Amino acid sequence: MKFGELLEIRDIIQHRYVIGALVCLGEQGPLRYSELGNAITGWTGTRVGDGEITRTVTRLLESGLAQEAFVDGHRSLTLTDAGQHRLEMIRALGRTLRDFERDDEGRPGEVPS
Repeated sequence: MKFGELLEIRDIIQHRYVIGALVCLGEQGPLRYSELGNAITGWTGTRVGDGEITRTVTRLLESGLAQEAFVDGHRSLTLTDAGQHRLEMIRALGRTLRDFERDDEGRPGEVPS
């Protein structure tokens, strides 16, 4: 594994609500601000405050992972191509972690030698 790949993984998992936003936008399509907050709350199982939603949306927009459009006077967020790519990386990382936890003998959590 290259150092740059580790930095990218760190960037992916650094902000849990960004991960939640990417997953929710990827699964549910364009969402308004309040809908995104509710979707992330449903996905994480914990209420996400308005301030955290604002920071999450700002991170998504500034990093180019999402774009906004105004539909019927409401701000709506969608994933960009970069956001779709990042979502696929998150899904691949999740699959890898699940597979890693299960070794050939079915004992979870063991590190292969």
